[in-house]
Amino acid sequence: MQGVSLPFRRRRLYEEIAEVLKKAILSGDYGVGDRLPSETELAERFGVSRLVIREAIRYLELNGLIEVRQGATGGAFVRELDPAIIQQNLSDLLFFGKVSVSQLYEVRLHVEPEVARLAALRRTGEDIRILEHLAYLSEVGEPGTDYIKHNVNFHRALGKASHNPFYSVIINSIMDFTEHFVLTIKPVKEVIHERTIHREIFEAILKQDEVRAQKKAVEHILNINKQMLRLEKLYLKMLRKKVKADYEPYQKLLKKTQKGGEL
Repeated sequence: MQGVSLPFRRRRLYEEIAEVLKKAILSGDYGVGDRLPSETELAERFGVSRLVIREAIRYLELNGLIEVRQGATGGAFVRELDPAIIQQNLSDLLFFGKVSVSQLYEVRLHVEPEVARLAALRRTGEDIRILEHLAYLSEVGEPGTDYIKHNVNFHRALGKASHNPFYSVIINSIMDFTEHFVLTIKPVKEVIHERTIHREIFEAILKQDEVRAQKKAVEHILNINKQMLRLEKLYLKMLRKKVKADYEPYQKLLKKTQKGGEL
């Protein structure tokens, strides 16, 4: 990066710098756990103020690429990708009407049956053990938060059993959002889960019957999608209610700040 002239736009200088640092992280120049250069060093390299660098670091932190540690041994460190960031992004996109449940369904209908098919072909003994346990919990568990987690974890385990890391990442992201969706509406409405469907998918995988595994996955997604489509408006209503409740304490503080001119 040293000595490179960069065509920055003054309006969003920190974003341009954050993008360069992001590319350095994604390309492997900085691995997980590595510390980025100090604010002073980065400011000298890019020819900008430390304030701009601080904003760029904050931008990377908000996007889940780094974590900032305080103290003598502190600094900005590259972190593992946080799936919660992806889930939150999906929730935000749905909140602002940029994506819909039906669009999520299209992705699930293409991805999950193929994941089930691959799992039937590639599953290991460890995969079978985990899937069998989660299928059992999905069938006999009592309705509640743990039961919901067992159900979404079955899908995560399917993604892992496909032994394709891309599918695993996609499934984990979808399940993080699905879990958030179901838990958000849970106080007023349950998403009805077919008690035996996970066992049926598991049994097909156990027998390495890829066609049946794929077919059962399609049936499962069709059922869940009908319910999520019906409950989409309720989810958005409850999500807005939660956002408003979370924001109220800060709203008062902001009004006070605007009047006084300072915190």
